Amino acid sequence: MALGSAHLVERAVLGPLTPQVRSFSRTVFMWENVTLLRYHTTKARTYRTPVVIIPPLMVNPDVFDLRPGHSLIHFLLDAGFDVFLVDFGSPTDADREIRVDDYVTDFIPKAIAKICEVTGENEVSTIGWSMGGIMSMLYASVYQKDAHLRNAIVLGSPFDFSKMFPVNLLVKFFGMGIGATMEKMGNLPPILPRIGFEMLAPFGMLTRYLNLLMNYWDREYVAGFETIRDWGRGFIAYPQEAFVQFVTDFIRDDKVRRGQLVMKGRRVDLANVEANLLLFVGMTDKVAAPESVEALIGLVSSKDKTCVKVEVGHIGLVTGSRAKKHIWAPMALWLAERSQ
Repeated sequence: MALGSAHLVERAVLGPLTPQVRSFSRTVFMWENVTLLRYHTTKARTYRTPVVIIPPLMVNPDVFDLRPGHSLIHFLLDAGFDVFLVDFGSPTDADREIRVDDYVTDFIPKAIAKICEVTGENEVSTIGWSMGGIMSMLYASVYQKDAHLRNAIVLGSPFDFSKMFPVNLLVKFFGMGIGATMEKMGNLPPILPRIGFEMLAPFGMLTRYLNLLMNYWDREYVAGFETIRDWGRGFIAYPQEAFVQFVTDFIRDDKVRRGQLVMKGRRVDLANVEANLLLFVGMTDKVAAPESVEALIGLVSSKDKTCVKVEVGHIGLVTGSRAKKHIWAPMALWLAERSQ
């Protein structure tokens, strides 16, 4: 009780218990709203194969580098990897016509080409969470041998939307006029996806605050709560056309799984993906149904493919108290065994 009171006073007077310190990075390349970052550390690089993180749309990529001791990026740097991140930026009204195609056939290919140029390597490893994992697989399918992809790690990305109940049914019944609606609205405002996340787990917020009250004596717990809460308030707008395309082609029509999606004049067939694949499935994920995520294993042609099931939710796949031991550590070990 005394420690809890002390932490409450400290937060009220001095602010957050843990300062938000980011890993040091340099901008390698910029085009349109996209920035390619390369992270640096004083520790020597053990592995030549670069690792590039592909974040989802509408999400602040700081989730991969939240605070000291809770940073996937810092963890990979300490493990000896050369780490890059593609920051897609915050779309403005001028970007409302950007489609998912643009990310898959323009932004990601340019980033990977630049990584190969500055490192002198011919192959990379990708880490994609949620929509980032979907886009990394679409990229691998479209470009095949020209994708320069050695290893792909996918975290909580749905590929079978027939199993995304009730989201798929809601879209089929209420999504018919999505194009006209978004034409009037423009880019999807950040507040809407934030509300959507909370609605998918209606009791989650109440539980989180009750747990905070019960654990107020634990400084580390309170600091972690603060970090996730503050990050969750920083959602990014979703480009209008990309959102419409995702709702119609991906969720409603399930075109990726059915092999009906066309990008850059080519049919997207996940059977074209042959890179080594490590898939993480959050068994308590309320955003991407575990069955929908696990379906990826049966869709790709990779000879080396592994599916790891972890008792975490959607955000817990990239950060949180269980991430370091159950996700980051096995991820780094898997990458080490498959990197130059």
